[in-house]
Amino acid sequence: MMNTETKSIDLFKKFSSSHKYFSLQQAKDFMNKSGYSYSDETIKKSLSRLKKEKIIHSSGRGFYSTLSNRFLVDNADQKELIKAIEKKFPLIEFSLWSTKMLAPLFHHLQNVFYTFIYSERDALLYLRDFLLDKNQHVFLSPSKNELEKNVVLKESSIILRAAVSRSKSKNRISVFEKILVDFLFESEKLNIADLSEYEKVIKNVLDNYLIDLSYLFDYAKRRKNDVKIRELVGKYANVTF
Repeated sequence: MMNTETKSIDLFKKFSSSHKYFSLQQAKDFMNKSGYSYSDETIKKSLSRLKKEKIIHSSGRGFYSTLSNRFLVDNADQKELIKAIEKKFPLIEFSLWSTKMLAPLFHHLQNVFYTFIYSERDALLYLRDFLLDKNQHVFLSPSKNELEKNVVLKESSIILRAAVSRSKSKNRISVFEKILVDFLFESEKLNIADLSEYEKVIKNVLDNYLIDLSYLFDYAKRRKNDVKIRELVGKYANVTF
């Protein structure tokens, strides 16, 4: 007869084969409904074993995925801008992303792209003036109403925003999960994409790429978009919380 851990692993393999993403709570609920009684320690050992075998992968604290490929953000178009800002303001902390980085995920071909730069609030005026001097089309913390009344976003427009606490970036480029949350925030605030297009992007991501759901939810909460993000992840990845 199979020992408890072996049986647990076999059950988890069956469960994970039909889930691209799942939560630890989902795993526990599945085991409880399987007709067997497993301790939290056995469940955690089984999940750890499956991670070592690369059958599942960590998707952040309390979440797992059977996907292993990560979306590669192409930052080639932003390297010159990053170098220019670093040279002018070596002590300023900032990060950025562009809607062009999400182009491979869009359902429809996009022709206009925008760049978003996040920095400490006191530095935004300096960044705006510097970029204006370089003939960039720059907006400082615009709202949808302001844009509708006064100006129109153009190709390669740059939007400056105050940084949000616990934001993550690498080499000045926002991490992918942050980009996904910011894209929803900016789509609602500036009307750069409708919700149906955003949902297609999220579905594409959840169908094909490994992301950190834990950080996605944490950052979304800081942007006050966690309810919508959780709703979409539940809808397209069948994750329960």
